[in-house]
Amino acid sequence: MLARRLVLGAVAAGALVFGGSARAAIELKINGLHAPDHALSMTHDFFAERVEQLTNGEIKLDVHHARGLGDAVESVQSIRNGTIAFFTVSAANLSQVDPRIDMFSLPFLFKNAKHYWWYLTSERGRNFVKPLEEKGIVVLGFMDSGARSFFAKEEITDPAKLAGKKIRTMASPVQIAMMEAFGGTGVPVAWGELYNALQTGVVDGAENNPPSIRSMKFYEVTKVLVLNEHARIPDILIASKRVMDRLTPKQREAIFQAGREAEAFMRGAWAADEKASLAFLKSLPNFKVIENVDKKPFLEKVSALLDREAKRLGVEEEVKYLLETQKNF
Repeated sequence: MLARRLVLGAVAAGALVFGGSARAAIELKINGLHAPDHALSMTHDFFAERVEQLTNGEIKLDVHHARGLGDAVESVQSIRNGTIAFFTVSAANLSQVDPRIDMFSLPFLFKNAKHYWWYLTSERGRNFVKPLEEKGIVVLGFMDSGARSFFAKEEITDPAKLAGKKIRTMASPVQIAMMEAFGGTGVPVAWGELYNALQTGVVDGAENNPPSIRSMKFYEVTKVLVLNEHARIPDILIASKRVMDRLTPKQREAIFQAGREAEAFMRGAWAADEKASLAFLKSLPNFKVIENVDKKPFLEKVSALLDREAKRLGVEEEVKYLLETQKNF
């Protein structure tokens, strides 16, 4: 009898062990494009921590930085097929999925940072990206990525300086058209391949923000950043709908909450990173930062493009709304 009780006790103990294993945390992958010290990478770490806390440990995130699970275009596809659960991508790179989202790539669409965030945090802004769910992508929040400006080996202080220049763009038809309107040639290059493309002359320059130039060390292969701020393209924290559909309603709500908190966290982290990165670039002996650039010549070059591309993308009303509301900022 004693032996039988010991055996039953051992079986029960084993059941507890394996039962605990069956209830182990769900591990989901999140990919990022930037180095660990970039504001967006730190936001991913924050998001992962909050998801674990808000789900009481039911979900844990396996965080990958510096394109550990692939570059932008590849990762968007991985989100759609459920290979990875979360990713932050520029809205421009979502044009491959929903051409309407390329509206964000239009130059001078937002007057300034206040106008930009006013729209992104509005119900109208949230509803604009909601159709991505039909393509397998759930939007969790907008991530700040500042204003985009030209950096190259030569000063691009005027559209005339772009004549004959090959400028890196994302996989965005609007960005390529914008570069043509400015007078240059847009060349799509993957983010992880840009350093080499600049170094070898495949492209003559690119356009992005100070934190990205610092974190990717593009200052080693270019000489000047011209702060003409021709576009503000948001990054978007996205989730795989396939993955989200497998979670409980409570778990999904926790992830949405973590996304909203990550959006707020990133705004603060971005402001600090942008200020520090700009100061760093200014301190470099062989790199020049040109501020207070006259934006009017750039704006004049793309005024017709705004109307043409808005019509092509089917977002005429949205673009009209954004251009009209600029006067309030």
